[in-house]
Amino acid sequence: MNEPRILVVDDEPDLRFVLRSLFEDAGFMVAEAEDGECALRAVDETLPDVVLTDVRMPKVAGIELLHRLRRSHPDVPVVLLSAVEDIATAVDAIQKGAFDYQSKPYDPQRLLLTVQRAVEQRALKREIRQLRSGEPQAPDFGHSPPARELQRTIDLVATQPSLSVLLVGESGTGKEVAAREIHRRSPAAAGPFVAIDCGALPEPLMESQLFGHKRGAFTGADRDRAGLFQLADGGTLFLDELGNLPLPLQAKLLRALQERVVVPVGGDQPVPFQTRLLCATNAALDEDVRAGRFRIDLFHRVAEFTLSLPPLRARPEDTVHFARRFLSEANREFGRQVEGLTAAAEQWLMAQPWPGNLRELRNALRRAVLLCTERELDVDGFTVTTHNAVAASTTHSNFAPIDGRSERHAEDTALADRVRRATDQLEAQILVETIRECGGNKAKAARALQIDYTTLHRKLKRHNLPS
Repeated sequence: MNEPRILVVDDEPDLRFVLRSLFEDAGFMVAEAEDGECALRAVDETLPDVVLTDVRMPKVAGIELLHRLRRSHPDVPVVLLSAVEDIATAVDAIQKGAFDYQSKPYDPQRLLLTVQRAVEQRALKREIRQLRSGEPQAPDFGHSPPARELQRTIDLVATQPSLSVLLVGESGTGKEVAAREIHRRSPAAAGPFVAIDCGALPEPLMESQLFGHKRGAFTGADRDRAGLFQLADGGTLFLDELGNLPLPLQAKLLRALQERVVVPVGGDQPVPFQTRLLCATNAALDEDVRAGRFRIDLFHRVAEFTLSLPPLRARPEDTVHFARRFLSEANREFGRQVEGLTAAAEQWLMAQPWPGNLRELRNALRRAVLLCTERELDVDGFTVTTHNAVAASTTHSNFAPIDGRSERHAEDTALADRVRRATDQLEAQILVETIRECGGNKAKAARALQIDYTTLHRKLKRHNLPS
């Protein structure tokens, strides 16, 4: 997601400077106007997500500016600032459509929070319009520097259809969302997007699923069936958890990618395809290469470009952004009216490691909203939710960040390493205890943990546990 844009309107240059500093530090792109008349021109030029304006100004005052913007740009929220605490003016401003009205001297954090909420509300309304119209909507990757770098890189690789991309990230970081965005922004956007989780495929059926089969190729093959490469022809095929492919099938996949043809099971005639391949993994494939579990030639073929998705703990500022979004979604889903998060809850959310990333955070917000009996969510509404999140334990990637500029999200290396070690220890403990509770039945244990059998075996090997 691009930086949110704000237009600051005030006839005092010093105040504009202070407000610019406040919002630029918060990740906004800031434009300025010295009065309402200049602001009306600037709105068309800068296309702001929110307008912050003084009330008393020469030429066109703040209330008049609000009135005109309601006619010309009704979807742009307006926040008013006034040096005079005038209840009548405040009521008039709200009745005329102002998002909020605050008095000077203002509280910087309250003002920043108000503006952020205005931006998010506008984005939510835009999403609703897109859903109603059927127009594809751009995904929300967050506002942090790592998130903006991710979006920038997606924009670059999407336009290169010949480039094979390997998406690397922990479970719950949004690898399939990123893959769909690459497809949406690519020249093949009009073609199909076909996704498959390699860990969810029974090994005997993997080849047939990928390449198709001919009638009579095996028991139950009563008709010809096209494979995923053919179904995605002219579009994009997304292979999630690529490391689960067995070695014999890796060789066939490599040949298909090199020759741009597939041979259905039981057939002898090659079938050409024009399909872009995107792959993803939450494991370190380079370790599998060194251990002989993954072909090095296939690794280099699918990882012409490696795109790393940062975990939430590396960008805590995005945690609150997504928490507010998930809270709004949960309100709509459950018919609740929880107004927001307390400041203490926001600080607590940012301090959590969230090993399950966005998936875990969303589950935590849904549960907390459902159980909330107060006007706002406070810290105690999350404690049980997050500490009992067994499914949050995940495998962590050892791949490098997108490039040197995105390494800002790894500044606290020591803390991140400690979090990873603690999470790994917890995951190993949960695996051992669950298998024991299931009487040693690993298939039953995999179902209890809501993961597939192949992933369970890979995790056992990773922790040097009996597999």
